Amino acid sequence: MQKPILESKVQEVENITEIPIEQKHNVIFKPNEGPQTEFLAAGEREVLYGGSAGGGKSYAMLADPLRYMSHPSFSGLLLRHTTEELRELIFKSQEIYPKIYPGIKWSERKMQWVAPSGARLWMSYLDRDDDVLRYQGLAFSWIGFDELTQWATPYAWNYMRSRLRSVAKDLPIFMRATTNPGGRGHHWVKKMFIDPAPYGKAFDATDIETTEVLKYPAGHAKAGKPLFKRRFIPARLSDNPYLAEQGDYEAMLLSLPEQQRRQLLDGDWDIKEGAAFTEFDRNIHVVEPFSIPTNWVKFRACDYGYGSKSGVLWFAVSPSEQLIVYRELYVSKVLATDLADMIMELEEHDGGMRYGVLDSSLWHKRGDTGPSLAEQMIKKGCRWRPSD
Repeated sequence: MQKPILESKVQEVENITEIPIEQKHNVIFKPNEGPQTEFLAAGEREVLYGGSAGGGKSYAMLADPLRYMSHPSFSGLLLRHTTEELRELIFKSQEIYPKIYPGIKWSERKMQWVAPSGARLWMSYLDRDDDVLRYQGLAFSWIGFDELTQWATPYAWNYMRSRLRSVAKDLPIFMRATTNPGGRGHHWVKKMFIDPAPYGKAFDATDIETTEVLKYPAGHAKAGKPLFKRRFIPARLSDNPYLAEQGDYEAMLLSLPEQQRRQLLDGDWDIKEGAAFTEFDRNIHVVEPFSIPTNWVKFRACDYGYGSKSGVLWFAVSPSEQLIVYRELYVSKVLATDLADMIMELEEHDGGMRYGVLDSSLWHKRGDTGPSLAEQMIKKGCRWRPSD
């Protein structure tokens, strides 16, 4: 009997009723051309694959670790947030894995697949942060998180990175994730994977990154030492022809309220409930990076907070009077004088700042006899005018 080839027609897990098989070659899984193929071929250490619903994410996640199942030292772990969600993945793995690897065995007690080579793939859940301690002392060369934004914080992702190591020189180590925009973890996933680089472009994860903010924007001299590569690969419903051609799934997504529609159909990471500018569109309002001419008018604006975040935006005015935000800074628990130092350092090569606008409340004395917070920053050389 000819051994099946690792290919198959890909659809979303919840929408597959039958996996088409090409009889001539006994094809079990064939990735869709485009983002799904890019995801399965990606060489970066950490990759997020996602965007709109129906892009074939779950099947891509099930297929990715199978390339290593012939290696006797391979140990992988595929995670969902709850047992109910995990069960759906297990059902689909039981449908295709035995066809791809004759002799592979599923253990319900251990929740793991064991290949004839001895390679193992666990399928488990993490619905609480403390659940990561179940894997303390274990090592995996491949770890996958399906629907990453269902985790409210990056704690599980960051902890499981410490379990990532290989016991064989010819066995690479990878972390993989899939998700749609939205969910409890939308903010941190966007911060970690979406914001640092244009879609589809690899970028460096650094040694000083945090899940909240970086004190210094990416690209600055103090942005940290590069450690490994990350990448976000967007997926759209149109990338999965088997769902897109049917039309029913797209019609259902089109019927959703605007926010959900933009997240699940358009794969829009910038839409957020309660946002001041819900019309923000990355395709319209974001341009490719370029060097701001030194003779353009530049100014900055700041909303200061110590317990809450401080936000600083830098603007340049183009000859056609477009406002271009060319730098952002968000910090918390930073004294006003220290923030002034950070701002001045970041502006060192900007070619001059016409003025700065600061929350007018910072000129209030707040019962103190000394200079106000605004006056303390101005004494540092970071000049402001009060907001109206």
